[in-house]
Amino acid sequence: MRRTGGIFGGRRNLIFSGLMLVLLFIFLLDLFVVDRIFEPFTYFYLFFAPLIIFYGVYPLYANRRLTRYYWDRTKRHRLAVIGLGFIIFLVAVAILGPFLTQDPTQVDFKNKNLPPVGFSSEQSIFDRNTGQLITTETQGTWRHPFGTDDKGRDLLAMLVSGTRISLQIGLMATLIAIFIGLIIGVVSAYLGGWVDNALMRFTDIMMTFPFFLLLVLIVFLYGSSLWFIILVIGLTGWTGTARLVRSETLSLRTRDFIMASKSLGASDRRIVFRHLIPNVMSLVIVIATLSIPGVILAEAALSFIGLGDPTVTSWGLVLHAGQRSLDTAWWIAVEPGIMLFLTVLAFNFLGDGIRDAFDPRSQI
Repeated sequence: MRRTGGIFGGRRNLIFSGLMLVLLFIFLLDLFVVDRIFEPFTYFYLFFAPLIIFYGVYPLYANRRLTRYYWDRTKRHRLAVIGLGFIIFLVAVAILGPFLTQDPTQVDFKNKNLPPVGFSSEQSIFDRNTGQLITTETQGTWRHPFGTDDKGRDLLAMLVSGTRISLQIGLMATLIAIFIGLIIGVVSAYLGGWVDNALMRFTDIMMTFPFFLLLVLIVFLYGSSLWFIILVIGLTGWTGTARLVRSETLSLRTRDFIMASKSLGASDRRIVFRHLIPNVMSLVIVIATLSIPGVILAEAALSFIGLGDPTVTSWGLVLHAGQRSLDTAWWIAVEPGIMLFLTVLAFNFLGDGIRDAFDPRSQI
């Protein structure tokens, strides 16, 4: 990858270090002096946003010709473009949806189990005057276009909330896992020797560690929390990334440009951060796009079996609520299931397209 130049490119590390020191100072104030400055999610974004901008977006801008080349190759994969379009749609829904929909936790028992617009359902109501069950047919209304659940909560609002939660979990947990796996994989391959053996044996141990057992233990000790779920998935999901990055770095460290940098007296830190990591980023991007759907499915599965955060409305929680009324209110379980299916499919299509674009043997 061509070295990024310019004033900004030369001072990236200094600017990023300064921003991280400011963020650390604010966090310490929040922890010991002030009751609350930022929410936990805000700290996450404040850390990873500069990281992505300085070391992700800016290199793409500085290497515009190479970026345009890979984008042209990705566009040839039509399913990848469709997947990217759907992901952009999900992001727009997650950002704008809460301002346009009702409160997903608002209960209205008078309008419970309303079907989606265009569908109808039969409900049996006990009439105290006659002492008999009266069967009535209920039509869907535009006030609740996707219907309601057994508590009268609007399913459109619940799906919008689930979109935001799923994207947050997928993005955050994947970034944590990618960050850890990238550092461990590059350092292990570059240093080699006992460092490589120690890090890879630790990776082997983590790969065999029972993820669900750890999560059940944390839920038992601290209660269900979205942050714990993100941290557990992120801190245990980096092992595959570390192995793939190590394999790629092993082939890079013997290349001519690395040997030339060493002969010119470049430090190990410079070689790792200016040469090795930029050249494995294409692999990391592919891993990230293919890992996000797995994280989203993992959270949905945890919520479905009752280990999710009960204070947030996620797709898995809606599925869990809908399984009890499949015979009378099928839409409660079907709608979040369709959203999960389309989201996972979109990320997989995009990941396949990016993988083919970065593969020199691909003929797309």
